[in-house]
Amino acid sequence: MAKPKAKPEKLQDKEILTSELAAIVGKTPQWIRQLTRDKVLHQVGRGKYCLGEAVQAYCEHVSGGKEEEQRPRLIDFKTQHEKIKAEKAELELEQMKGNLHAAADVERLLSDLILTTKSRLLGVPSRIAAACENESAEVVEAIVQREIETALSALAKYTPDKIGGEIDHGSPEDG
Repeated sequence: MAKPKAKPEKLQDKEILTSELAAIVGKTPQWIRQLTRDKVLHQVGRGKYCLGEAVQAYCEHVSGGKEEEQRPRLIDFKTQHEKIKAEKAELELEQMKGNLHAAADVERLLSDLILTTKSRLLGVPSRIAAACENESAEVVEAIVQREIETALSALAKYTPDKIGGEIDHGSPEDG
């Protein structure tokens, strides 16, 4: 009577040694033992691993862990990092095109505009005092109106292309 054929063992169910698994994944046996201590890989016997389970567990570990786990995966951090780099490059491009300005530049420009306008407006009384002496109310009103309009003209001359460049402080006669 012939012996029954032994069922061949499936490759994924084959038990392999630590050194064999290390050779398969391209790491050292010490690395495999560390992953075992970290509970990434599970031994089926002393120094033995089930090939299919070990390779799948290692691949999962390399990709950052299981998706259903509540902790972030390495691949998630890498994806987020790449998105941030793309956003940064986009902002730098817009800045080079002149469509985006640094907050410090805008703050400096607006601060200068406000201070210049304030000083011009505060200088109005001293500039018109002599001109308004013994004048009628209509003439005084016209002189005050003209001086205020002159002081505010710096705001009307504002253009966005001055951001990041030199700021127009007006002429010394303007105050």
